Amino acid sequence: MPHPRPSTRTPSKPKRDLAGYYVEQARYEDSERLLKETLKGRKTKLGPDHPHTIESVKQLATLYESWPKPEEAEKWRANLPETKAVEE
Repeated sequence: MPHPRPSTRTPSKPKRDLAGYYVEQARYEDSERLLKETLKGRKTKLGPDHPHTIESVKQLATLYESWPKPEEAEKWRANLPETKAVEE
């Protein structure tokens, strides 16, 4: 019987969920590793301007704010595209 082809899909949601759990447990280094792996995969497969890639950058900035590492958070936030304020 032939073996199924390996998936080329990046399992980013389970990694992201686990990274969130690690933050709750103050396991920041573990969370950082998973979020960076997710970001790398998304940049490779989706490109740097894809909304999912941008979300990964936001998650890293949020991690560094929780850690707290405000200088790192600022660095990652500087990589985000600027958004225009919506007037009401």
